[in-house]
Parts: sequence; structure tokens; C-alpha cells
Amino acid sequence: MASSVAFRWRELSGEKNWEGLLSPLDLDLRRYIIHYLQRAGAAGDAFNKSTASKGYALSLFPPEEYFARAGLEKGNPYHYKVTSFIHAATDSAQAAYFGYVAVTTDEGKAVLGRRDILVSWRGTITQAEWTDDSKIFQTSAKELFGNDLALVHSGFCSIYTGTIPDSLYVKTSARDQVRKAVQELVDKYQDEEVSITVTGHSLGAALATLNAMDIAANGWNKPAGNPNKTFMVTAFPCASPRVGNLVFKGIFDGLKDLHLLRIVNSNDIVPKVPFLPGIYAHVGEELGIDTTKSPYLKSDISAHNLEAYQHGIAGVQENGNFELEEELDFDNAVINKYSDGLLDVYKIPDNWWNNEKFKNVVQMDDGHWEFVDSAYVPPPPTV
Repeated sequence: MASSVAFRWRELSGEKNWEGLLSPLDLDLRRYIIHYLQRAGAAGDAFNKSTASKGYALSLFPPEEYFARAGLEKGNPYHYKVTSFIHAATDSAQAAYFGYVAVTTDEGKAVLGRRDILVSWRGTITQAEWTDDSKIFQTSAKELFGNDLALVHSGFCSIYTGTIPDSLYVKTSARDQVRKAVQELVDKYQDEEVSITVTGHSLGAALATLNAMDIAANGWNKPAGNPNKTFMVTAFPCASPRVGNLVFKGIFDGLKDLHLLRIVNSNDIVPKVPFLPGIYAHVGEELGIDTTKSPYLKSDISAHNLEAYQHGIAGVQENGNFELEEELDFDNAVINKYSDGLLDVYKIPDNWWNNEKFKNVVQMDDGHWEFVDSAYVPPPPTV
């Protein structure tokens, strides 16, 4: 398993735009996409939602503990270390943690076949971010791409480029924070084989699209002082809304070092918005899934649920049927991290991810999560 991914990483990262890999969906590519969607999920898992906390809207996990506490160390061969957090300014002029920059360890490099620089963006959490999501009028992206006619969603652009001068966390924009972190890693590892992968879910997918284009368009994938050396940039945005106009799409189409695969669930409304044909356009390749075909899920589970997307990648079949690929050993317990979407027969508590006791859902040494039922059961009365 590990050796095939290591050997095929350029193909799996879209060097040929996933030609021949999407239908039927290649087994290694399923594994690869799930891996990156898990890293996108970690960005949201670490968000401190407690308004009473001094760390509200920041990361709950310190860098050195990040992936262990996100449940991505046990049984997981893809080892990374977080090098930087990403913070952004939201509509309320409040600084908030939005994701991280990480890089493979030597062990992770051996499994993935190269030194992977990873940028992961989380989805919408706070009310201020919902306000940003609603700002569908477009604004100039000249600052990013040097073209007056390139227009993008103003709310997404504001999060990506905004600053708060008196803030401890966003004196510089999320864009500049990522630029600095990625450039440092590109320079540090320039003598190795390197890739840059950007991922995110929902709002995070839109930011990942902007960010990946920005990296490729402005040469952050080139070592400083060595412009003739270029590293491939790949984006795996999941459940992404549309981001920009047709000129924006034209800029994307001209970036030869950038490859993007959008993952879209058939009943998910978010990839269909903003619904303004001719004004907004998607970019990159599309991989469609349909989680309504799954025999494991309740009918009312949100089609936008990130763990359901991972489940869909594990089970989508060319013939329209749904069958989990046995070799992937996908862990269905994660579906209920933030939902009650897994059928009750599988005995997994709903909404169990709370960064504390997880409702007695315990991670095993192989990385799977299991419900350890320690409830007291009184003896039946004697007759």
C-alpha cells in the first residue's frame, strides 16, 4: 500500500489531471483523497469554540501535539508535523484560527514518496464567518493575480487578505502568513523532491482554491534565488462553492504547475452556489460522489458532512452502486463525529467528537474508533 502511493504520487497529485483514475475511481487515489480530507477535517477539529475560554477562536492543540490529538497518528502511516498556524480576520474584525501549514516527517516522506508541504483550511464555524460567506458580490483579485478583470467572492477574499493592525494574530494577512511559511519550507527542502498540497472543506475549500492559485501564480513553489526550479502544487477542495469569474478561471487554466480536483456530493447545495451563471465559474477537475446510495447512512444526514464525503470516496462505484472498498478499511465511526448520520445498528454515539471524553468512543491502536460501553446496567429484579 505505502509503496504504491510513494511510487505513484505524481500521478495521484494530478500531474496528468487524473486522466484514467476517476472512473472507475482508482484505489490508491481513494486512499490519497481520504488522507487529505482527514487533514482538512483536523483543521476544524482543533477550533476552540468556547466563548468563555481565553483561547476562544484559536487552536485547541499545540503544534507538537496537533495530529495526535486530532486522531491522525495511531494506525496512520502519513506522518506530518505542524510548522505554522494560519489566522485570519473575519467580518467581526476578530482574529480566528483558520488552519495550519505542515510538512511530512522523514517517516511520512518515505510513505508518500516526497517531502509534502501541506496547507489545510477549515470550514465555517462562527457567525461572523457565515456573514463573510454571504458576501457574494465580487471584488478585484488584482492584488493576487495582477489582473484587473479577475473578480472573486468578496467574503472569501476578505478572509484571505484581511488584517487587523492591533491584533496579536493577524497583523499580517492569512495570505502572507501562508506565503512566509510555505516559502521557508520550500527553501529548506529545495534539494529534495517536494510537493505542495492544499486542502479544505466548504469555506476552507474556497480558501484552498484561492491559496493554491496564489502559490502557483506568484512563484511561492520556487526556492528563493532559484526560479528555474518549480515544485508541483495540488489542491483537493471538498464541497467548494464557486470562487471567481471566468477571467479567474482563465488564470487557473494557464497555471501549468497547478492541479485541482474538486470533490462534490450530488445532493450538496454548497458546490452549486453562488448560482450566478456567467458571473461565477468552477475551476479544475470534478470528482462526483453520491452518498444517498450508501446502505450505512441515515437518509437525513447532511450531504455537506465532511466525514460522509470521506465515506463516499471509500464506496463510490462506477456502476452507480455503493460498496466500501475492503482494502481501504474505512472507519465508519467517524461519520458520527459531528452528526447522527450512521445507522443506529452500528452502535456509535452521535456527535461524539467534543475534544474531551468522546462519549466513550475510544481510538484503538490501529487508528479505528470504537464505542466502549461502560454504562452501569442494574441486575434484573429477582422474582
